[in-house]
Amino acid sequence: MSKLFECIGVDVSKNTLDVAFFRGEIDWNQCHVRVSNNESGFKELKKWLRNKQVDKKRLRVCMEFTGLYTQVFRMWLESESITYYMVDPKRMHHFTPPLNIRGIRQIKTDKTDAFRIAIYCSFFHESLVPSKLPSPAYFKLKRLLAERRQYLKQSTLYKQQLHDISIYDSVSSRIRKQDELKSLKDKIKQTEVEMKAIIESDTLIKKNYKLLLSVVGVGFVVAVTTIVLTENFTSFTNPRKYACYIAIAPFPYESGTSVRGATRVSKQGFRQAKADLSICVLPAIRFDPEIQEYWHRKKAEGKHTGVVFNAIKFKLVLRMFAVVKRGKPYVNTKGYKR
Repeated sequence: MSKLFECIGVDVSKNTLDVAFFRGEIDWNQCHVRVSNNESGFKELKKWLRNKQVDKKRLRVCMEFTGLYTQVFRMWLESESITYYMVDPKRMHHFTPPLNIRGIRQIKTDKTDAFRIAIYCSFFHESLVPSKLPSPAYFKLKRLLAERRQYLKQSTLYKQQLHDISIYDSVSSRIRKQDELKSLKDKIKQTEVEMKAIIESDTLIKKNYKLLLSVVGVGFVVAVTTIVLTENFTSFTNPRKYACYIAIAPFPYESGTSVRGATRVSKQGFRQAKADLSICVLPAIRFDPEIQEYWHRKKAEGKHTGVVFNAIKFKLVLRMFAVVKRGKPYVNTKGYKR
């Protein structure tokens, strides 16, 4: 653990923040405080840090991604020029503190969670990337994307009912379901119009959005989803890490000399983004000569369709990150040569 920094873990909930210091050992009483997740609580936290004689320049705060609950606290941290890190909750879930730190493994409370995050920060803060709050347009876009997804799930349910069990419904029941389905489709269109207006209002989001659309096969939903999940390519800068996050990166399954499982993708990850990316595969095969050639070559080798599809998804992820990194639209070199 580095002695240059003071590492703090914060367990964030809707109404409260559990804040814990870790200085080599756990002091359950002196190194923990619970404050409200609002301006008055932040003032109390600032006073507590001052009493601990903590230098803001040496302070490193770590917390998990918990959606909107962290937004106001992150705004306060940035206003105070305090460096902080956002960590994937699944990574924290698999983190096990050292055995010599007693009590932390056996207890599950907000208080112990805060200390667990602080311990994680003390061990890994040098490899973590400092976080920065995205623009207000990003948060509007994120909420609208969630709203659109909700309408889409409801419309899928009504479509299924009208297709499968409509013969058992009364005429008036079918009419109500058809009206509800039409209303949901209108709401989806309205949401998309509002999302596009927000994209146009933010220069950086607009630039990356247009770059993503230049990749053959990538459409509106995948482009917006990628921008939201990567916080407009600030929280994820490595395409391989993003591929792990959305569960398209294959991992080996081995143990000793007897267990030799097939290399396959993990089920842990944001699988909705993986499902959205599946929509891009067929257009990419159809309209991109390079991917089309790759598809035919792998199928001729006897590769399973799902394996090839997953590899194409990874190629699309690599291209999306590449165009954003270069700041230039995707160029189809094979098509250009032809």
